[in-house]
This record gives sequence, C-alpha cells and structure tokens, in this order.
Amino acid sequence: MADIAALPKDWIVTSGQFTRTAYTNVYPAIDPAKADNSLKGKTVVLTGASRGLGATGIAPAFVKAGVKTIVLIARKADKLAAVEKELKGINPHVEILTLSVDISSAYQVGKAWNEINAKYPKVDILVNNAGVESTDSDKTHEQDPDIFFRNFEVNVKGTHMMTQQYLQTAISWATTADPARIINMTSSSAWGVWPFLAAYSNSKAAMIHYNTLVAASYPGTVLSIAVNPGLNDTEILPLILREAGFNFNDPMLTGATLVWLVSDSVRSQFLNGRVLTSEWDVEELVARKEEITKKNLLTMQLNATLGVEQFPN
Repeated sequence: MADIAALPKDWIVTSGQFTRTAYTNVYPAIDPAKADNSLKGKTVVLTGASRGLGATGIAPAFVKAGVKTIVLIARKADKLAAVEKELKGINPHVEILTLSVDISSAYQVGKAWNEINAKYPKVDILVNNAGVESTDSDKTHEQDPDIFFRNFEVNVKGTHMMTQQYLQTAISWATTADPARIINMTSSSAWGVWPFLAAYSNSKAAMIHYNTLVAASYPGTVLSIAVNPGLNDTEILPLILREAGFNFNDPMLTGATLVWLVSDSVRSQFLNGRVLTSEWDVEELVARKEEITKKNLLTMQLNATLGVEQFPN
C-alpha cells in the first residue's frame, strides 16, 4: 500500500470517480430545497443521529427537504436534544422524536420500533447511518476478536435489526408505486485494501451485499441503496487518515444525495440494490442507467468470468 500521506489531497475523491464530474459540496441537482427533491409529508427514521454525518448532514438535509416527521436514534440523549434544537431552527414545524437506543441490542431496537410504530403507522424512509470503527491493529494476528466484531455488532447486526423491524410493518403498505425506502451507509474501504481499517472495511463490505439481498428479497416494493459518503470530518475518522490531510466533503453533500435518492423512487429505481458514492454526479448516473443495469455495475461481485458459455465446443 502506498504512503497515503504522500498522495494528492484530492486522492480520495479522484481515485474513486465513476462519473466525470465529482463534487464535495451540494450542487443544484440534489438541492434539498428543490421541488423535485421534496419529501413533504414523509416520515424518516435516522440512526446515528447524534453526531457526525447524521447530525450535521443527513438530518438537516431531510428537514430542508420538508419531511413531516424525523425520528432521531442514537445512544446519547443529551446529544440528540442538541440536534433536535438545531433542526427546529431550520423548520420549527417539523415533528421530531428522539430515542436513546443502542442498535446492537435486539431488546432496545424492538422497544424503539414499538414506540415508533405506535406513533407513526407508516415510516416512509429508514436511513441506517449508525456505525463504529474500532480496528486495533493492521496485523490480523494482533487483532482482538471482541474489538474486531464490535464493528459487526453495530454496522451489520444493528443495521439488520433496524431493517428487519422496519420491514415487518412496511411490507403491509409498500407497493411498486410507493416502495419502502432504505439507505444503508457504507464506505469505500469496503472495496479498498486498507489493513488499518480491517474490521470496519469487512463490516462495510458485508453491508453492500446485504443491501443487494434486501432489494432482491422484495422486488419492486423495497428501494434499498448503499451509499459511501466519502471522507468526512467525523469522530470515527482514523488518525492516519486525518494526519494525511486529505480534503473533506461538506457533510450536507451526503445528506442532499440521500434526499435525491429517496424523494423520487422511479428516478432512482435503477440504483436499487447497488452502491454509489455521494461525490458522483447523479445526472451522469442517470445518463448511464442502461449501462449500469445491463452490466450489473455497482454491486459486489466475484472478479472473474463465470458460466459454461465461456467454454465453446
């Protein structure tokens, strides 16, 4: 692996481009205030809402897009209260429910959804944003199994339990015209080879394929998209990446991208079961829709040619 400190400051963005144009800030097509991106009347549940992307990018973008209700989930109630205050400053009329939940606990997740479902029979959108990064060594033989699998407890098990609880109610109303919408946050480390992020990257790789399986399990009635937010100045950013001095994205870029993805399910249907990066130009993605679907791009696949067709008689 190259010395990351010697790489250009925009390397995180440029090395991962799928579209010719890449962004680090909100651009017109994904503007949450744009009529085409309206979420008026919608209810959204957001995990990992007390800090980082959830607090500074995703929640504000959804409120700016006009959601009727936003449910904020995280472990620390005091931090959730601060986020609620910020969101009320954007729109004093938005309805906010804050729930202190450890999403790695089946009991707490179930209890939270009982309360959510009692108040809001229809939750339109679930954003699985909560995550941890706790890799303790870049050498496999040195990694503490409990620390390693803490990433899976939150990033995989927690996401699965939130999704499962959501779908138990959503499948009763979801249709092809009005699908249940799920966003699963992942990372470019899922397809990169960064040993210092071994635990985190393995868990995020699992989430990309998990996302594909969820979409395939409910063809047409569930829109499930995995999103890599790029590099952001958050608390879980490893010191090695911070010290490398790479450029950060504006957290609102990710929030606005998510709004674009869930506001028009017909427009983003071609991305169902796939993964994308928030820096990619959504209009260029739409222009490549046929290519993406025909070649089954932006999914986790074995890098090989398979099938008997490759062996002519």
